[in-house]
Amino acid sequence: MQVSRIAQRNIFAFLYGIIFASMVSSLQPSDLGLILSYKCQCECAHCLYNCAPARRDWMTGEEIFAALEATTYWEQPYQVHITGGEPFLKFSLLLHAVEAASELGIQVYAETNGGWCVSDDLVERRFSALRYAGMSALLISCSPFHAETIPPERTIMAIRKSLEIFGPQYTMVYLPGWLEQIQAFGSDTPTPLEAYVQVYGQEDAGRMFWQGYSLISGGRAGYRLGHLTPKQSPDSFREQSCQQELLYAQHSHFDLYGNFIPAFCGGLVVGDWHQLPHLIEDFQANNYSPLLKTLIEAGPYGLYEMAQETYGYSALENGYAGKCHLCVDVRRNLVEKGDFVELQPVEFYENF
Repeated sequence: MQVSRIAQRNIFAFLYGIIFASMVSSLQPSDLGLILSYKCQCECAHCLYNCAPARRDWMTGEEIFAALEATTYWEQPYQVHITGGEPFLKFSLLLHAVEAASELGIQVYAETNGGWCVSDDLVERRFSALRYAGMSALLISCSPFHAETIPPERTIMAIRKSLEIFGPQYTMVYLPGWLEQIQAFGSDTPTPLEAYVQVYGQEDAGRMFWQGYSLISGGRAGYRLGHLTPKQSPDSFREQSCQQELLYAQHSHFDLYGNFIPAFCGGLVVGDWHQLPHLIEDFQANNYSPLLKTLIEAGPYGLYEMAQETYGYSALENGYAGKCHLCVDVRRNLVEKGDFVELQPVEFYENF
């Protein structure tokens, strides 16, 4: 199936917002995600937020409006994407979110894994309703990790109907290069990741996953997919800070519990989005909590040293798939040893 070159060119502009925006001040993303729920029909090996079918909580309609209204504190142009989990699992709430964003004059798009796309009629009705409500675009996930649960034919159906309703310029596929590959094992059934290892070998399959998909080693990825990439010792990350992720991330999230999640740092929050003005003032004054200050100044290695000295943390014997894997593993230890308000939601640490 051909995916529009226009969609491919525009995908990163939508994912990361206004990509050439200057870093004018702290905590001002140009693309802000609204996590309606961490519930998902998948439990993907690469998930940065540890979503799962067992997650039950959803944002209320009132909280959706409050979260969207909070974003209007930012003066710079920005856009909002409605995400999860899988937001289409509660379609009425997703539709309400789009209507609320339109009411506030906020450009909005939604993300989906397409697992719910079981008939052309259902997909057309839902996409048309969102388009009528003011949604500007749709992003459809395409990866071997989603295809481990979702038959590729459903992903293809989502793309085909989105092209019809939103048009090629506003249909985004992440990542389009995987479209052909996920169908190579058949389109009507899911494909276990082990099939790639069996066909391509562990080394090549690892490159396909880690470099081909540009995996981030946070969330589950370091644990479930780390054996497919070279591991490194904590010392390897000594010079890597988290300033970009915590201070200048152009892509961040508000979740249903009030957590302001910077960049793609699942399980780590910079504060409560209900208190956004106060939070921004603190960051502009360089007033950070000790844990965030450590990550900003010394990165995951600094957090590792603190956890080692104060809480008896022991490094993983086989090393880490990346700096985010080190960070997540240290944070898992800290959650068990102390009370850290930055390590939320707690359910993140229960769903690896």
